[in-house]
Amino acid sequence: MASAPKEKWLTKTFAASIFLGIGGFLYGYDSGIITPSLALSSFRTYFDNPDAPMRGAIVSLYQAGAWLGSASVGITSDRLGRRKAISFGCAWGVLGGALMAGAAHVSMLVIGRLLIGYAVGTITGVAPVYGAEIAKTRERARITAVTQMMVAWGFFVALWTGVGEGKWRNPNQWRLGFAIQAVPALLLGVGVLFMSESPRWLIIKGRDDEAEQAFRNWHFDGTNDAHCREEFATIRQSIRDEMKAQGNLGWGDLLRTPPFRRRLFVGVFVWAAAMLSGISFVQYFQTAIYATLRYDEDQQLLVSGLYGCVAPIACIISLLFVDKVGRRPIVISSSALLSVLYMVITILAAKYPARPGLPTNEDAQRAIIACIFMVSANYSALLGPMTWIIPPEVFTTELRAKANAVVQVVHYSISLIITQCSPIALERVGWKYYILFILTNALCAVVFAVAYPETKGKSLEEIDEIFGDIDRRDVENRSSGSGEKPAAERSD
Repeated sequence: MASAPKEKWLTKTFAASIFLGIGGFLYGYDSGIITPSLALSSFRTYFDNPDAPMRGAIVSLYQAGAWLGSASVGITSDRLGRRKAISFGCAWGVLGGALMAGAAHVSMLVIGRLLIGYAVGTITGVAPVYGAEIAKTRERARITAVTQMMVAWGFFVALWTGVGEGKWRNPNQWRLGFAIQAVPALLLGVGVLFMSESPRWLIIKGRDDEAEQAFRNWHFDGTNDAHCREEFATIRQSIRDEMKAQGNLGWGDLLRTPPFRRRLFVGVFVWAAAMLSGISFVQYFQTAIYATLRYDEDQQLLVSGLYGCVAPIACIISLLFVDKVGRRPIVISSSALLSVLYMVITILAAKYPARPGLPTNEDAQRAIIACIFMVSANYSALLGPMTWIIPPEVFTTELRAKANAVVQVVHYSISLIITQCSPIALERVGWKYYILFILTNALCAVVFAVAYPETKGKSLEEIDEIFGDIDRRDVENRSSGSGEKPAAERSD
């Protein structure tokens, strides 16, 4: 009997997840760089002082591009493989960054923003699936949570790039941040091609020899040959059982049976909850919020830069406990706390409004900013990582890419609506807009408590049994007949 050796914290797959996290960095940076850009007077002057609907369009075209990118993932990821699909998306990111940096008019800017969004939608639709498929059960949450950490670092770099642009007194200062977007896209697009493919994807394609070699590339350490052979054999048999039980699956099969529909709901709702948490609104329009508090341009950029420091720290902390605490308590507590925070923000904004020409309550202003920072900390340490962890792990291998594409389409659809409507709502109803997020977060906490299963500590194949649509009795009988546990379970 081969037993799994005790592994170091920094495994091959975890190191790979950090590199794949460049896609998350790109997502965070692209999301963040528009925030200080909208606050720069040189940017507003160059584009003829865009009004609230136009500002919303500049922001939300990125979400529209991400929607298109994520919608295509089910095709590109299944046909090209995980690595090539990521590289394909990165190519559009390089082109989009170049267009935005060289924008001569607003149409070039929005087209570039659309292409950058397409790149991010493609990458974020594939990279978490790829990471989950190469990871071992006990480290899967940590590996997929790296994406959220890198998103936070991308946002951090973007906001402080904006601070730097604000200090650089040049009419083209805003172009620098847009040009930087192309760098991570180029690095990831080239580097991912030198990594091994997902063994599970290769098994689905009937390329078993390549799949076993890819598995060994990820998990063989020079001493665990027998363990790798047993682990791979179990995964291969599980996928074969899955495909035999379900047949060839297409898009329509996501809604065919109650277990499949439940899987789709679980995967989709966690992202819906994330977008309805209000984090997109805070990230994109925090400078507008600070402007309602009567902060000048330099103060808005500085506070947004400090805001960007919160998420990376919270994400690093989350890596220490995300594989130890269950998924359900994390998402339930996060949504409940977010609802409370928005309630405090709403009360303070309503009772101590900042009106031009009238005295302001500085303590109330600082309290609002502190709550905004706590929203970021909460999301980055709790709900945010779960959006990357839960969807890839709840779907069967053959449907994983298609299902995650649907998940990301819903994610970017809601984000598009929020980012398009938020500047208009903030301008017209002010603090009353925050009430929306009190209600949505409270509702999400209830749904998580009532409808979500616990998947912590289970292999991707074992999670099938939670939903009851894969009959693994034959596999269990074979394992019990030999007196052994499946290798996938032993690896934990």
